[in-house]
Amino acid sequence: MTSRSDNIRPVSTIGLLLTYSCPISCAHCLVNAGPRRKEKMALGSVFGWIDDAAAYRGGAIKSIELTGGEPFYDLRNLALVSDHAQQAGLSVSVETNAGWAGTLEQAILTLNQLPAIGYISFSTGVHHQQFIPIGHINNAIIAAELLGRRYDVTVTTDCEQDDRHLAIRKQLEKVVKPSRIRDVLTYPAGRAVNQDAGFAIRTSREPAGKPCTSPFKPVILPDGRVMACSGPVHQHRKSCPLCLGNLRKESLEAVLDRSANSRLLHLIWTRGPHRLASLLSSSGHDELLPDKYVSGSPCDICNKLLSDKFLVSRLTGLLDEPANRGLSPRPQLRQLNSDEMRRHCRNDDEASFDKAAIILQPES
Repeated sequence: MTSRSDNIRPVSTIGLLLTYSCPISCAHCLVNAGPRRKEKMALGSVFGWIDDAAAYRGGAIKSIELTGGEPFYDLRNLALVSDHAQQAGLSVSVETNAGWAGTLEQAILTLNQLPAIGYISFSTGVHHQQFIPIGHINNAIIAAELLGRRYDVTVTTDCEQDDRHLAIRKQLEKVVKPSRIRDVLTYPAGRAVNQDAGFAIRTSREPAGKPCTSPFKPVILPDGRVMACSGPVHQHRKSCPLCLGNLRKESLEAVLDRSANSRLLHLIWTRGPHRLASLLSSSGHDELLPDKYVSGSPCDICNKLLSDKFLVSRLTGLLDEPANRGLSPRPQLRQLNSDEMRRHCRNDDEASFDKAAIILQPES
């Protein structure tokens, strides 16, 4: 068993990708979900993984986040899984496109069948709108309000200045406080890998200097793989550092504890993905870096750099060099709060990317 340290504050949320099935096939979908996809978690497996999560480090994991595909695609399974998680002592949240909320009555009826779900993250955006009108989101939000469920809205866009995106936000702000709306940028992964397919993605020669948007919130896939985040999970293979292990072969405890020893992942979670590019550049490896990145997207940096086996090997070697030990001290498996994240990561987009080695030093 991996040795432990008393001062480790471990991961507090685990994601479960329940199914790849979805009634729609959005052009930007990271996991290629759609109505033809049939893969889903077997109830026996998911119940066991939930129990393992609840037992991890004496109850360190507090919540389960249910994702897809579309978790509401199989309402019965969603109810069983969320009820089991609640009975295990975990709070439950879910991500959904609200395709089930065609009317307010339908939205209320659906949520009433899912009493264990306390938090809902609604997803919409220009690409969603081709299939699911904004009225569905509005109905779902009103239903959540009436039933006392907490919620937020994620709006995916190719560009935050796009007129269509701004129009969606304007409509949402009639029923949702702006503080509950979060913009997420499309980047070339999943169906969006072909940027010529009607996307308006802006690019830059410099990587975005934003922090990691989900510092160590692992996601379990139906085949048992555990991913470090909910990024382009379908395309990363075992050799990618974002692949933490497989629960068909080892325990959740072993997978999570081992990940605590990854200097590479620790650097991403605490300092931001742009530090990977900074490290390569300051070490004289500019020629290895991509020619361009998606403007404003920290996820695109990880996607580009960590999907390349040679770059992963080089980054790992650099982090093991004595001169860079201070950049990524022995990792601690923990979730940073917002104040800590602001101290460790600059948040001024491309302007924060500095090729000078000084930015690679530990921050006070």
